[in-house]
Amino acid sequence: MSAEFHQRTPLIPARQCYFARYCKKHTNGTWGVVDVSLENLFPYPQVQFRRRPSGCVIQEVGNRGSKVTWIEHVEVDNRSLHPLFRPIVSSGFAFSAKRWIATINRHCQWLTTSTARTAPTTDGVLIPQEGRESLLKLAEKMTKNFFNNINSCSENVWSGLPQNFAAQDVRLRYGNILKVPGKPSGNIVIFTTSIQIPVPMEVLFDFLRHERTRNRWDLLSNQRHVRELVYVSNGENPKNRVSIMQVNSSPNKIEILYLQESYTDETGSYIVYAPMDIMAMSKILNGGNPKFVSILPSGFSIMPDKAPGQGDGAVGSILTLAFQSVDRLSNKEYMPQSTLKIIDAILSTTVASIKDAMLFGIR
Repeated sequence: MSAEFHQRTPLIPARQCYFARYCKKHTNGTWGVVDVSLENLFPYPQVQFRRRPSGCVIQEVGNRGSKVTWIEHVEVDNRSLHPLFRPIVSSGFAFSAKRWIATINRHCQWLTTSTARTAPTTDGVLIPQEGRESLLKLAEKMTKNFFNNINSCSENVWSGLPQNFAAQDVRLRYGNILKVPGKPSGNIVIFTTSIQIPVPMEVLFDFLRHERTRNRWDLLSNQRHVRELVYVSNGENPKNRVSIMQVNSSPNKIEILYLQESYTDETGSYIVYAPMDIMAMSKILNGGNPKFVSILPSGFSIMPDKAPGQGDGAVGSILTLAFQSVDRLSNKEYMPQSTLKIIDAILSTTVASIKDAMLFGIR
């Protein structure tokens, strides 16, 4: 088998490896899955990552549950790491066994939520099961798109901004061409940066996910009223939810609808959102197929700035911001100065707003 292991930023290099997987049922109710790299048998040049015997033991427990024990044992060259991420990657935290367990838990919670019979909205209204399933599938599509867009996989070719711009450590690239019936097509530009903020992850996560504080960092929501119109909880933590945000420029005028997913666990947090057409959202809530909905996700990924329990002082946050926009003036061979200035303005203004709120404002 071959695989690439990523984090939610282009500043952490992807880990590529070739490995064999062995699966075996040991006794009644116990299974094992073990991976090991094959580079020693089939040498490849410039190998920076090897998967030593790693994997999991799955034990059947009562009430149709499972106990999963995961072990990660790797050999990796971290010399090319960005200084911002060196502590959490070198410590083993960023690609730890805990991340695999957290991914399994998140998937199980998603399945439980999607098959639940009822789910209340903010005003206590019930979403029909077909609508809830479509909403969750659309949110899953949005979040996967976001993660695929911002990682450092071999298919994502990133470049940087010229040094005379204000935003630092910016990476940008082209995505797919957006084609919407009845509208001219355009190139999708994806741009991202990462910053360190000396506040706990949960404080930053609550600020970015909550509708009451959205207008303090979102340029489109500035001076407007933001309301969580509909939500579906995803798991036992009420902060893990899929929401529809309504932005009003006046009491009776809906200006923007956002689909938003927010999720947090011990390995990190994310807030992903995308503007939605009102008619498309109406179809989704009535059980429409999310495959036919065009969506451009943007959002945030939050990681600790060091592994818990490592070093002195409190654990702060590393915030990765990533945005998508449609640009009909540029192409893969040429990006005009006006587009670069817009990217720089969006990132630097958003970063400044978040820093001001976290370091000097009321949290």
